[in-house]
Amino acid sequence: MFRRNFSKFYLLVGLIAAVVLLIFLNYLGWLDWPKRIFSKAVIPILKPFEAVGHKTSGALSVLFNIKSIIRENSELRRENQELILKISGLTEMAQENKILRQQLQIELPLESKIVQADLIGFDSGNVGQYFLIGEGSGVGVKENQGVIMPGGFLVGKVVGTENNFSKVMELTDSNSSVFALTQETRVGGVVRGDHGVGLVLDMIPPEKEIKPQELIVSSGLDGFIPKGLFIGQVDVKISTESEVFQRFKVKPAVNYNDIETVFVILGNR
Repeated sequence: MFRRNFSKFYLLVGLIAAVVLLIFLNYLGWLDWPKRIFSKAVIPILKPFEAVGHKTSGALSVLFNIKSIIRENSELRRENQELILKISGLTEMAQENKILRQQLQIELPLESKIVQADLIGFDSGNVGQYFLIGEGSGVGVKENQGVIMPGGFLVGKVVGTENNFSKVMELTDSNSSVFALTQETRVGGVVRGDHGVGLVLDMIPPEKEIKPQELIVSSGLDGFIPKGLFIGQVDVKISTESEVFQRFKVKPAVNYNDIETVFVILGNR
């Protein structure tokens, strides 16, 4: 055991002495020519490994580029899916709007959008003819927009909105007025509410003739209410010869007590 440890000690001392000697000889410059010979002998051997290193580096670069392309492709797929969902949503809205038009059985301008709303109550704070619907500014309902029933019957217009409900003034209210047109003779006038009990066609020039039972539709001059919505039917003339304009009593197209579901014409999309 002692001899083994002793020999190891001498081996360590010999290595240290050799390292010190090499450092000293290098300092004196005596190792320059051996280093040049060693470099010339080793460089040809190392060149293939250097080429392999370049190829490996290039392969790693290509690999990282592929990973980057895969990541970008994944992002593009995700954005494409989001775009498809948006297009699908718009298509679904257009389809729902088409179905609503079919239910209404009327031809509204293509740029018009409509929303269905249920009657949810009456405005007890007013003495006029008003009712509340369950859609409001949250879906685009605004004041002065027309309110209709299936079949294209105009029943009123919006006069107040909140986020999730709106107030509608019936055509029969005394404050209601709509530009109108007789469907056959094409005479323009104004339909006004008659104290909540009916409708009156007013502002008809004295030289114009209107046929009994003639249908009356909206003329579209209001700006918010489209042309061609049914309002009522001419009943009897109630103006006198001394009045500047003719007035006619109008039979409303609907029974306002039967209103349950209506549609609001929101205007342009």
